[in-house]
Amino acid sequence: METKCCLVFDVGKTNQKYFVFNSEDKILKREKVTIPKVLDEDGHMAENIEGIIIWLRESFDFIMASNEFKIDKVSFSGFGATLVHLDKNKKVITPVYDYHKPIDENTFKEFYIKYGPESTFSVQTGSRNLGMLNSGKQLYWIKYKRPHLFKKIRYTLHLPQYLSYVFTGELHSEFTSIGCHTDLWDFEKNDYHSWIKSEGIDQLFPKIVHTSKTITKEIGGRRITFGIGIHDSSSALLTYLLKAKESFLLLSTGTWCINFNPFSSTSIFEEKQIASGATAYMKIDGSPVKTSRLFLGEEHRMKVKILTKYFRVPKFHHRSLEFNEALYHEYIINSKNHFRWRYLDNSNAPVYDQLNFSSFEIAYHQLINELMDLLKLKIDIICETLPNIIYIDGGFSDNSIFLALLKIQFPNQKIKAKPASYACALGASMLLSKK
Repeated sequence: METKCCLVFDVGKTNQKYFVFNSEDKILKREKVTIPKVLDEDGHMAENIEGIIIWLRESFDFIMASNEFKIDKVSFSGFGATLVHLDKNKKVITPVYDYHKPIDENTFKEFYIKYGPESTFSVQTGSRNLGMLNSGKQLYWIKYKRPHLFKKIRYTLHLPQYLSYVFTGELHSEFTSIGCHTDLWDFEKNDYHSWIKSEGIDQLFPKIVHTSKTITKEIGGRRITFGIGIHDSSSALLTYLLKAKESFLLLSTGTWCINFNPFSSTSIFEEKQIASGATAYMKIDGSPVKTSRLFLGEEHRMKVKILTKYFRVPKFHHRSLEFNEALYHEYIINSKNHFRWRYLDNSNAPVYDQLNFSSFEIAYHQLINELMDLLKLKIDIICETLPNIIYIDGGFSDNSIFLALLKIQFPNQKIKAKPASYACALGASMLLSKK
């Protein structure tokens, strides 16, 4: 017997997933794949948008053909800081550039000469200078460094909205994608920043609509309600906001660890906070949320790969480890730092990784401990006072060593984590079910 369900495509930076939820938010089916990256015109890694869309369509057709589910809603969650540029025929016209693509630093020096000073601009837009991670500046770079491409761009969509467009044919912009450190939004004026109007870039973005907007299409004789897409971490936050009965801090973990403090009592736009890494995000209604970010998952992935090879242990061996309190007190609690980071603050790091550990287990405890020290700094800058509850969502929610060390750093808080959590997808589903 068919059951009315919501199909959610949760397109992450590392993995791509779909979920089928019933009306009680229970998962009836799920799939995870990893679609290989491609290269852009400079030989840098880029998002494989063609591969993602092929997977999306094939998965949609497979689920629709099932006699087990009656899909009446389809929603989309996708990672941020990523733009899809379309020509007048609504065809993808440029590579979908990776947000870590290296760019000539003079490009943004010129930008801040025009629209700075940088410190003032960062306060207005709620983010320090992050290069291409400020995805709006990607359009500035294309305009002046790839003018032949820029002339062909008629529409620019954030990734979650492009995923929706593939099925609906409708173009929209919405707050959660605009609000994730894009440098597009002036939080003081609550409008697009003047620089994108000066550059004529605002004309490329479709009209802003509420994130909960839906589009109904008839497919295969069925009326299906589609969402317009939501930024993944903001979707995870929505899940907790809809369910929470008291204030909380949310750590949305994965490739990034994004720390949300939706209950801050002070302005996010203080220069000192922004310089220290605080960032403004937006809820689905456009109101700001104080956040900070750490590239925790990616640094963790790279170091685990090194440790796995060095100690000759099986791939994913770290997943079998439990927190060892005796080991922590004997080897970790007073240890110096051993790891140097590719993307994170190295002010207290050695010049090179020092892998003089007697076992993989000790090395892994040390790795998480050093990452936790950096994470605490990021949490402290967005919290005047800590709420009683810290929720852990995403990839680290079932990592016992991570959770134990987080509890050591925050002994007075309740640490709540749901193993194998899926809040990004659930939030996207709830966004439609609350209509």
